[in-house]
Amino acid sequence: MGWLFLWVQQIFAVGDAGALTDRQVQLYERFWRAHAQPNDLLIWLGDNLYPAGHRETPRDRRRWRRVVAVSRAFPGVACATPGNHDWKAGIEGLHRQAKDIPHYPAPGSSEPETLSAGIWRLCFIDSELFIRSGGRTFRWQRLDSLLSTFPPDALVLIVLHHPPRTAGAHGGSFPFTAHLFPLRILSPYLYVPLPLLGTLLIWVRKYARHPTDLSYPAYAMLAESLLVRASRIPQPLFLLSGHEHNLQVHRIEPKKWALVSGSGCKTEPVARRKALWARSVVGLWKLTPTSLEAYALVQPTHPIWKYTESAVP
Repeated sequence: MGWLFLWVQQIFAVGDAGALTDRQVQLYERFWRAHAQPNDLLIWLGDNLYPAGHRETPRDRRRWRRVVAVSRAFPGVACATPGNHDWKAGIEGLHRQAKDIPHYPAPGSSEPETLSAGIWRLCFIDSELFIRSGGRTFRWQRLDSLLSTFPPDALVLIVLHHPPRTAGAHGGSFPFTAHLFPLRILSPYLYVPLPLLGTLLIWVRKYARHPTDLSYPAYAMLAESLLVRASRIPQPLFLLSGHEHNLQVHRIEPKKWALVSGSGCKTEPVARRKALWARSVVGLWKLTPTSLEAYALVQPTHPIWKYTESAVP
């Protein structure tokens, strides 16, 4: 358990930003000027470098410089947790990323790691490592012990790359447009109608039980176990993840939320009716002790969704 610093008021959550453009770097810098303060926290939610982590190729170095530039423009403190694409470069790639941006948990650690930051208590889990190992090296008793130490007036965040609840493709939810325009998974501009092929691809994906999807046994076990623990924790709690290239919010129960923030640089369709709110837009979440706010990156002045009932007991 570590102390991040004395006080954190706002937390900004950005996932799947591993292919930022120069234009998007400028938009993030503008967003920080409009919203962020020196006592705020920025969390990169995994897949921080596409397509296969930091292998030290020219493209990797160029894309990583953009992520670092956005982090250094942030007036507060930035940290990261790894995703499945980051792990494709192995432990060496994770260490290269961690030289510039602190990683939680530490690269290669299967232990949950907690940070205390003012009213916030953050617990980081390397969900990709959990899924790769089938959960065999993860100690649930350790997580339960850490969660039990949080004070009753804390706001708890469990941070991992893979969302325990999702209305996106990784959760088996495909809107009608995914059946009609299957090539949009390659590019959002490929509006080529291929309805039969689209339905076939969706059927194959649902039954393939790919490790990136919630139907995969180790992923399903992780998600179910976290949702059970979320219901047991007396404090207000947020399950904060990326992975799906959109913004989502799910209300698990009163004062318990699952947030998805995986559209840091690109988007994919989302089944809006299966979430409290969801939008396929490049953007991010801002959390404060009294509100949840979703923002489109190109619209920094006003949130596109806001929930203002106090999360504090």
